[in-house]
Amino acid sequence: MTYPWLNEIEQQLSTSFAAGRFHHGQLFNGQQGVGKTALVEQLANALLCQQPNGVQPCGQCKSCQLNQAGTHPDKFNVVIEGQSIGVDDIRNVSHFMSHSAAQNGNKVVIIKDCHKMTTAASNALLKTLEEPSSQRFLLLTTNAASQLPATILSRCTKIDVEVGDVQEAKHWLASLQIIDYPWLRLFYQQPLLVQAWQLKEQLETIDHLYKFATELKQGHNFSSLVDIINKDNDLVRVFCLFLTEQLKQQLIAGMEFDAYQQAQNALNDFYQNCTQVLGLNLSLAVSKLAYSLRR
Repeated sequence: MTYPWLNEIEQQLSTSFAAGRFHHGQLFNGQQGVGKTALVEQLANALLCQQPNGVQPCGQCKSCQLNQAGTHPDKFNVVIEGQSIGVDDIRNVSHFMSHSAAQNGNKVVIIKDCHKMTTAASNALLKTLEEPSSQRFLLLTTNAASQLPATILSRCTKIDVEVGDVQEAKHWLASLQIIDYPWLRLFYQQPLLVQAWQLKEQLETIDHLYKFATELKQGHNFSSLVDIINKDNDLVRVFCLFLTEQLKQQLIAGMEFDAYQQAQNALNDFYQNCTQVLGLNLSLAVSKLAYSLRR
């Protein structure tokens, strides 16, 4: 199930594993939609597989069958409930790691979005990282490595997951019959995010956001834009990205830098309000932003 832009990372992991240099704590850092989760799941399954081919599980052995059923006793996924990963979640990891493997092999823990750990949770994880046991592996993912404590970073092998060759992502998206929208190039580093929009039938919605961004200064009726954001608040980030791109183009075309900075500040305020203010009057916020950009 791997993606073409991940082949090089896979090869590096295979080489380190074959040479016995596979670190017990692996941190995979990269943007949303680049494939970290898929890579880590495959790697975990390969570590548990009885006949792996590098970091590819065979798909046939008992361990692979247990993984396919989601019932492997030696694989533990930390599931986030709420906004953070708490200390009890990490204590469960330590408890899991301390017991013998049911399949007489490796034990693997996956912690997705590990930057959401509380301070107490990070400290608890540090103990597990500082005292590694044989055949025990921690696989962490994050899109915000800078938010992690230096103590955690220093005890993991950090692997940056990214699209090295955008042509690979471009061809892959084309193979999904996704139209070459004018905004698509902005997401070549996040191809799985675009695929997710396709699966949720949101591509036309994203295109509408792009058109709103290009015409915001001329617009007066923002009800459709407000409806889109109200239905899916995560799309605020996409809309603001489109506006940022428009401002960059205007700066290149001769916009005064002070005016650019003022517009960018207004956009930053809009994003902060949309993502942090409960009960925000979105219609008013959009109108205020449009007014600021016109000035």
